[in-house]
Amino acid sequence: MQKQSNEDIQKRYLELQIIIQQINQIQQQITTLNNQIIELNELKKGINSFKDIKENTESFIPVGFNLFAKAKIQETNELLVNVGSNIFVMKTTEETVSLINSQVEQIDLILRELEDKLMQLEREGESIQSEMK
Repeated sequence: MQKQSNEDIQKRYLELQIIIQQINQIQQQITTLNNQIIELNELKKGINSFKDIKENTESFIPVGFNLFAKAKIQETNELLVNVGSNIFVMKTTEETVSLINSQVEQIDLILRELEDKLMQLEREGESIQSEMK
């Protein structure tokens, strides 16, 4: 009987370790998604300040890693936007901000799902811990 009990404890301990790994993975995913939201919000700020630039203003544009070229900005209301699969489309700054807002909303939905899963795993872990006492 004691042997069965030890086997059960070992099994429950292994389950607990798996849950801890899953919790750590979800926490990393949540951190990554929160960072993406921060980056998207910074991008929105940049787009909004870009609208305020006067046409024919000289600026430096990136052409590669830490490499910039001097250029004149001729249009401040349209941006070339990658909409996926390396397909670029002209969009107004308002359309671009709207697209970014949509991306933030999608990430928020994923975050909520991950947070729900995290809470579920934490409850399972607590239950296993209380069984092992």
